[in-house]
Amino acid sequence: MKRLLSVVLALWMVLPLGGRAWAGEEDDGAPPAYITPAKIAEYIVRTGCGMDPASLERLDAAVDGETLEYYLQAIYGLESGSWTDCAVYRAGGAEAFEIAVIRFVDQTAAQAGAEALTEYLAVREGDFTGYAPEQADMVHGSRAVTSQYGDGAFLVCADPEEAEKAFLASYTALARIPFDPPNEDDMTIYDTSAILAAWNSGDTDGLTEKDAAILDMAGAVMEKQTRPDMTDYEKEKALYTWVTANVIYDQDHYDPLKQVDPSSYDPYGPLANGKGVCLGVASLFQLLMDMAGVECMTVIGASRANQGDHAWNMVRLDGQWYCVDPTWDVGGSQETWRYFNVSSDWMAATDHQWDYDAVPEVPAPYVEAEQ
Repeated sequence: MKRLLSVVLALWMVLPLGGRAWAGEEDDGAPPAYITPAKIAEYIVRTGCGMDPASLERLDAAVDGETLEYYLQAIYGLESGSWTDCAVYRAGGAEAFEIAVIRFVDQTAAQAGAEALTEYLAVREGDFTGYAPEQADMVHGSRAVTSQYGDGAFLVCADPEEAEKAFLASYTALARIPFDPPNEDDMTIYDTSAILAAWNSGDTDGLTEKDAAILDMAGAVMEKQTRPDMTDYEKEKALYTWVTANVIYDQDHYDPLKQVDPSSYDPYGPLANGKGVCLGVASLFQLLMDMAGVECMTVIGASRANQGDHAWNMVRLDGQWYCVDPTWDVGGSQETWRYFNVSSDWMAATDHQWDYDAVPEVPAPYVEAEQ
């Protein structure tokens, strides 16, 4: 076992990565918050191991915090308070396969964790020796590595070398384009607070002529599309259906020789003219959701790798935020929607850029409950 201990411990001494994948961000010794251990572990399983994460047990998602704490301390041998986040995939049963990514508090804690997990590997090999020789051999050839960011990866799999490559490559693979606002358009969000107040109170005396018209048109949509007994999700879906079916993109925005109607940037244009640019569509959807009493926000970001200004929304359902982009779903039906209640990863992968630390991170898309 001493040879195993020395070999695996040596493998923890990984040279720093060549450079940061998220150029333009401050070098604070940590990856962006959206590059979580869960995403890194999933990337290792898919890319380094060639396996479907859904076929494995995700221990950190399956057990409560107390049990997870026990597993990392009593089984892995990690010091209490030495880590902040983790993800553990296991095959379970008589299979030794296990991929864990642990975010330690600092490099000192990571090195201490290296020694603890090295000892655990020796114990784990002993669990299979004589009973399951192939599994014991897998553990014997396994490894645990660290990155320069204080993350540790525990790699018990058929090809730990490929798993290690995937671990170290994950920071680049998962990195998003740093947000750099194009500022080509005025992306000031139209103030609908007076409209919403009038909707809630029924008193329209203080509204401007434009706001009164917006309220009348938006109210008609609400009356047609929603009912008081609807859930938040049902209201959201009904209003998203109406917006994407009744509003088109203002094509004048593509023509540099034309002046875009200013109302295309606020709710009036989409309601009165049936067309708007992204900010107008997002502002309309925001207003309708506010009127429906469903928590919503408008995100000002970019597209085309920061070459164009863009806006979309986020909706909160059952305490969790989800991303929606009604502009990029206009003209489609529910069967063709691509941006309804999706994750942050999906938005980033489909050419959306934004201030990633300024809005909530959406880890997974919304799953509609079966009726």
